[in-house]
Amino acid sequence: MNGNAIKLTDKIVWSAFLLVSFFLYFSGIVGLYTFSRKKVFKRYRNIILVYHEICKQGAISKYAVSKENFEKQMDYIKRHFSAVSLDTILETNEGKPNVATDAVAITFDDGFKDNFLNAYPVLKKYQLRATIFLISGWIVHKKDMLNLEEINRMEKDGIDFGSHTVNHRMLSSLDGNAANDEICCSKTELEALLKKEMCYFAYPYGKKRHFTEEVKDKVKQAGYKAAFTTENREIDTHSDRFELGRFCIQDYPLYAFKTRVSGIFEIKFVFAIRKCVKRR
Repeated sequence: MNGNAIKLTDKIVWSAFLLVSFFLYFSGIVGLYTFSRKKVFKRYRNIILVYHEICKQGAISKYAVSKENFEKQMDYIKRHFSAVSLDTILETNEGKPNVATDAVAITFDDGFKDNFLNAYPVLKKYQLRATIFLISGWIVHKKDMLNLEEINRMEKDGIDFGSHTVNHRMLSSLDGNAANDEICCSKTELEALLKKEMCYFAYPYGKKRHFTEEVKDKVKQAGYKAAFTTENREIDTHSDRFELGRFCIQDYPLYAFKTRVSGIFEIKFVFAIRKCVKRR
């Protein structure tokens, strides 16, 4: 499939998602589902969101979110979720849920400079914690990425950091030694820079095809406590601690964001339909 075909497919999927979200939200189905899940069945969600770029104006890429939409999303999270650290939400994976409400952990991949310029002020405003997964080889060498001064300033306000390899290479495409260097050297370099242990790792690109069981073993052997994908999965007692799911957030209008985080798309029959559509 060529680039133009992929872009067209992305536009079709995006339009379909907005249309379905619009119907589900404004018909009242999302509200009814959420009420039933929480009040009747006492089932609460434990999810991790992943962002990339937060742009001052409109979104400039598929995974960029405008600052305006990001702030609306954070306001919604503050009012309707318990926003927690990765440490806290992973206690669910150990069978020790801490809150009788929906819980969410906020993460960012790559460490773009706009995380400091645009996301950080919003996180401070709403007193929300987050974890940023850094590409260690890009901190010094790329101007559009976070620098050490910005990282240290955010850390003082409760922003955590994790590893996202040295050069953001697709680990499934590398031989064992090269993959090991990306995983281990990033941990070593970041710990030297930040003067603290790097407990968490995020796979570059993050889909199942982008890493292997051998790669997972190397992440474990490197001393990380957990590793994160971009597969859409909640955190529960059955979650593989080195293949944890996260929901990738795009530049959703608020009604679409509310629909996306409600859990309605993870109902079994809806999830099955989504998988069939993706295969086509």
